[in-house]
Amino acid sequence: MMTGNPKPARWQQIRLINLALFTVLYLLRRPADALYPSVWNEDGVFNIPQAIEHGWSSLLIPVSGYLIIPSKIITLLSLSVSGLFYPEIAYLLTIIITILVMVILTSSLIELPNKEYLPIIIALLPYDPEVFSTPLYIFWWTSLLLLVPLLSSSKAKSKTSKFMIIGSTTLGCLGSPISILLIPAMIIKAYITRAKLNYVILGLWSALSAVQMYFSLSQVGEKMDFSKFYIALPQFVGTYITYNSFFSKPNFVSYTLSLAFLIIGCFALYSLLILRKQEFFNTSVAFLAVLSTILASWLRTNLEIHPFLAGPRYFFFPYIFLSIFLITIYAIPSQSISRLKPRLLKGMCLLILIISCTTTWIQNPSGFYRTHHPLNWRDELYKCLSSTDNYKLKVHFDGDSSGTWRPEYSREECLKITQSGILANWYGLDDNWLRKFKESPDIEL
Repeated sequence: MMTGNPKPARWQQIRLINLALFTVLYLLRRPADALYPSVWNEDGVFNIPQAIEHGWSSLLIPVSGYLIIPSKIITLLSLSVSGLFYPEIAYLLTIIITILVMVILTSSLIELPNKEYLPIIIALLPYDPEVFSTPLYIFWWTSLLLLVPLLSSSKAKSKTSKFMIIGSTTLGCLGSPISILLIPAMIIKAYITRAKLNYVILGLWSALSAVQMYFSLSQVGEKMDFSKFYIALPQFVGTYITYNSFFSKPNFVSYTLSLAFLIIGCFALYSLLILRKQEFFNTSVAFLAVLSTILASWLRTNLEIHPFLAGPRYFFFPYIFLSIFLITIYAIPSQSISRLKPRLLKGMCLLILIISCTTTWIQNPSGFYRTHHPLNWRDELYKCLSSTDNYKLKVHFDGDSSGTWRPEYSREECLKITQSGILANWYGLDDNWLRKFKESPDIEL
C-alpha cells in the first residue's frame, strides 16, 4: 500500500530530530503559557465546576454540544494532583499528551510516506496557535489519532498494535465530532482490506460517532449561507499557501488550485476503488479528510472565520490534511501517475508545502507566536475564598486581561478546588495561606 521507509537507523534519527524541533516550536508559538499558564474559556466556565461537582462522571457531560473527553481527562487529572496549581499541571499534561500524539503518528504503527516530517509541518502551518498548549483544546490534537486506524500498517498484527489502534479510535472519536465526517474514509479502508480488525474498528468508530452526532446536531448553524459553500475550498486552499492580502479572499489562483485538488483527488479515488491500485489509498483518505474537515468548518461557522483573527482552530484539521495530501502525492510511484506529468506534479506539491510552512512567517513574523496577559489563578482563588458571596473568577478568553470571562463561583466551590488533589495537605487554609503565591503583594482583596 505504501512505499518503503528509509533505513531504520537514519529514519529514527530524522524522526527524533523532528520531534525535538516540534517540541521547541510548540513552546515558542505560545511562550506565555510556559511563563504563566492560565485557565481558558470553557475550561473555567464548565470543565472545572463540573469536575468539582460531578467528579469523573463529568466526562460524559458535553460542552457546547460536543463530548470533549480528552480535555476533561486533563481537567480531572490536574485537580487530582492539585487544584491550587491547576494551570501549571494542566499545561504540563497538555504538552506530554501532544508529544505522545506526535510520537504515535510518526511510529511504525501507521503507513504514511515521510511521516517523520509531519510534526514540524504541523508546527509551521500558517494558522494562529490557538490550539497549542491549551488544555481545553487538547481534543484537537487527540482527534489526529484517527489517522492511526485509517493509515494503520498491514504489518501491525501484534496485540500491542491492535490495542493502540483500538485505543486511538476510541480517544479520537470521543474527542470531537470530526469522526462523524471521516466515517466514509474508514468504510473505504474496511472495504479495500477486508480485514477482520478493520471491520471491528469500523463498528466501534460508527457507534462512538453516533454518540457524538446525538450531541452535535444542535451545533449546526441555524442560518446556513449556501452562497458561501462554493468558496469554502478556495478559501482554505488560498490561505493555506500563504496568508497575505492576495490570498485573504478566493481568487483565480486559489480556484485553479482547488480545481486541481479535486481532479487529482477524484483520480485517486477512481484508481483505488475501480482500478484497485493500492498506492492511491493514502491520497484518497487525505482527499476525503480535507473535504470532510472543510465541510465541518462550514457547518459550524458558516465560514465566518479567519486563520489568525477569528476561530483559527477551524483551520487546524483542513491544513494538516492538505499537507498529508501533498505528502502522499509526492510518494506515489511515477509510473502510476504518468498521465499527470509526475515530475511537475510532485515538484508543485513539494513547492506548495515549503511555501505554506515558510512564506507567511517571513512576511509576518509576529503572527508566528501568541502571548497573553498574566492571570494569577491562586490570587483569584484567594479573592473567592475571601468573599462572603459568590465571586466572578477571571479566566482568559482572548488573552487580554481587560476582556476576561467572569464565571461565577461560590465560596464552597473555590474551597473544594483549593482542597482538591494529593498536594492539598501541603498548604494551610487560613486567611493567609495563599499570600505567599501572589505575584504582587499590593493586590486589593
